[in-house]
Amino acid sequence: MSDAGIFVHQFELGPWDNFIYLVGDKATRTCAVVDPAWDADVILAEAEKLDVRITDVLCTHSHFDHVNRVDALVEKTDVPVHMLGEEIDFSGFRSENLRRHRSGDVLVVGEHLEIVFMHTPGHTPGSTTYRIRDAIVTGDTMFVQGCGRCDFVGGDPEVMFGTLKGLVDSLPRDTRMYPGHNYGPVTVSTLDEELAENPYLQHQSVSDFVTHRMEGKTPGAELPPPPDWP
Repeated sequence: MSDAGIFVHQFELGPWDNFIYLVGDKATRTCAVVDPAWDADVILAEAEKLDVRITDVLCTHSHFDHVNRVDALVEKTDVPVHMLGEEIDFSGFRSENLRRHRSGDVLVVGEHLEIVFMHTPGHTPGSTTYRIRDAIVTGDTMFVQGCGRCDFVGGDPEVMFGTLKGLVDSLPRDTRMYPGHNYGPVTVSTLDEELAENPYLQHQSVSDFVTHRMEGKTPGAELPPPPDWP
């Protein structure tokens, strides 16, 4: 995405197909990084290739595969780290320069970029979607033709049903959706495409959604251990 003074740069990193995002302002060549994980040097190299400077870290949630290089990046850049208060309280997440936020807060990057914090719980109690004009960065809330697991500690499939319905009901159908993992047939989708093709958006009742999302899962599951990664 590159639109009217702003950009969203997506790249894949790590053994679990994570997407990292640099979202920024063209005029000032500044950007925020969303979910810095797996390799801080690679993330900084991506910023250098784009000739942009990282000014902020945004966390969609606290699972280690989305935040495991936050501290390394902050050590190299000394920038603020942003997370919803609900996720901080749930996880106990701590980092240098941590800023606590509420849903509806707006972070301004450079001259033209406004990033809106949207509370989208279900995968975790404080999961966050970031709205950037006509786009959203969803973390593990919504994937291309999928949604985040709700069986991990803090997950709630009934809450996720309401979150997904709230997203598709409140945003324009042509909103571009940038997910937290490369799990689908394409890397970017729209809400209109998800309404047509995402099986988790086809359910009309909470009970049907919960049955589908929790099939074969045990509530309260622990995250898998971190894999070896260079």
